[in-house]
Amino acid sequence: MKKFVLITMVVLVILSCLIAYRCSQPDYLKRYDDPLTYSQAMKETDIDFPLPTSSSEIYHGVYADWQAYTRIVRFTAPVEDCISHVDRVIEWNNGIHGRKSSLPRVEVSHVDRQGAGWLEPAGWFTPETITNGLYIGDSTKSGPEMWIDLDKGIFYFSD
Repeated sequence: MKKFVLITMVVLVILSCLIAYRCSQPDYLKRYDDPLTYSQAMKETDIDFPLPTSSSEIYHGVYADWQAYTRIVRFTAPVEDCISHVDRVIEWNNGIHGRKSSLPRVEVSHVDRQGAGWLEPAGWFTPETITNGLYIGDSTKSGPEMWIDLDKGIFYFSD
């Protein structure tokens, strides 16, 4: 009887450890920390973010776990393409979340450090380096935010 109780306790401890380990892992985590070309990014089924065909140096990361969610994206493209692509990204994001939102666009000369949320560290997500750019979003509400570096043609997205 003592042997049975001991074996049962050992099994329960092992199962508890396995469950705790599984619960400590995110439901979904995929990141591309090395820059991709447009054609490489299009081959990745995990990248569903809309990208302009002129984009290059593409970085992408998604973290999802129960109610926690972070997506960050960065790509380089001609400034005109970055600006004109904003409406496509808003349309895509609205479709995912079932909403209709328009976001204000503001010229910026300084951006506070944004961080990458659950995807830290992400040394490639640096909208704070912008000194001449556009901010698209509403920092007082939850939802997508975008920054465009008008000097370097770099597009940043966070949601």
